[in-house]
Amino acid sequence: MPKFIDGKMAYEAILLKPKDIPVVASEVSRRILKELAKEPGCAMDIARRLGIHEQKVYYHFRKLIEAGVIKEIGREKRANFTARIYTIAYPVLASKIAELGRPIAFEPTADLHAERLFEPFIVGGKLNCLLVLGDPYPHGRFEASARHGVHVTDFALFLGGMLLKLEKVNYKLDTQVTQEDLQRNLILLGGPKVNIIADKLNPHLPIYFEPEKDWRIVSRLTGKTYHGDLDAIVLKIKNPFNPKAWLMLLAGRRSIGLRTAVLACIQNAAEILKGNKARPEVIAKVVTGADRDGDGIIDTIKILE
Repeated sequence: MPKFIDGKMAYEAILLKPKDIPVVASEVSRRILKELAKEPGCAMDIARRLGIHEQKVYYHFRKLIEAGVIKEIGREKRANFTARIYTIAYPVLASKIAELGRPIAFEPTADLHAERLFEPFIVGGKLNCLLVLGDPYPHGRFEASARHGVHVTDFALFLGGMLLKLEKVNYKLDTQVTQEDLQRNLILLGGPKVNIIADKLNPHLPIYFEPEKDWRIVSRLTGKTYHGDLDAIVLKIKNPFNPKAWLMLLAGRRSIGLRTAVLACIQNAAEILKGNKARPEVIAKVVTGADRDGDGIIDTIKILE
């Protein structure tokens, strides 16, 4: 996602190694990159769209993956196989010829890794999603009240650093969400105990909460369980209600765990983007927090998986 800085555009780029320049210089590679920039796909999809033999596309895919120019973003079940879906890793490719750089007088207002993490929830400096918060009154099958307002404020301030303009109200309480709302890109704040939309999705998530075991966190990816009061999950997956949209969930075992999840996005966006250690194509992390300076506020994050 491009970022406006002092009236100019800043793009995240990859600095190519000299040995990788020929990889992106070939005509076939350039055509593949243009197609993946238009729409993600597997090697077979690109071969069909370009009218090129599939084996040739596979060859160039391997080279582009090794160079870090394209990345896997998911897998899809096809008729007789599982397809690995790829997209471009960066919008700009660069090559450094000599060490002739100079210091710059500005810094980006938001981490470019964070901007990648929040695509497509933020597009062109505008919110492109609905934030869903737990109702503060007792509700849902657990008759619980959401008490994470202060942590939501931190999250809002964080998102504001990536926004150029706010045109309308972009949040609802979970009790106000309609079936039409569920088709949008969604950011859910709070776990299944206090957010009924998260409760609906919980059984289908790669990392989920187990209410029968005091809301412990269970990972389908690694088989591990987590019991800490400050433990939380950060997920970014396709929206189960609409596969054309995306869903993000930030939630903790306890109310304070939401601060852990929010702080993980602020401090560790690059690490979150690497995906789960068992399945790197799945952005699903378990994190925990610590109060390192002893002031009663979580200030440090550790990635558990």
